[in-house]
Amino acid sequence: MEQKGLRGSAPARIDEKGRLKIPTIFRGLIHDQHGPDLFVTSLTGECVRIYPMPVWLHLERKLSEMPASHPARLKFLDRKSTRLNSSHTDISRMPS
Repeated sequence: MEQKGLRGSAPARIDEKGRLKIPTIFRGLIHDQHGPDLFVTSLTGECVRIYPMPVWLHLERKLSEMPASHPARLKFLDRKSTRLNSSHTDISRMPS
């Protein structure tokens, strides 16, 4: 059965260059279902949210269609961090 979306949590780390190392259990699934491009953000600075780029672009499009004073839009903009980063997965480093 094909998994739809990511569930659960797994320890991750930041390397010496400040790059987030996405756990292997999620990396292959993200790449296979959505491609290598990601959008990474944090609501608290203690954990991250990883969006495949097509999912993030869809979310941005939905938000841009809402009135500026819509409660859901305001809640999202209030909770999202300014620590946003576009990136891509390095599938070449995945173990076989």
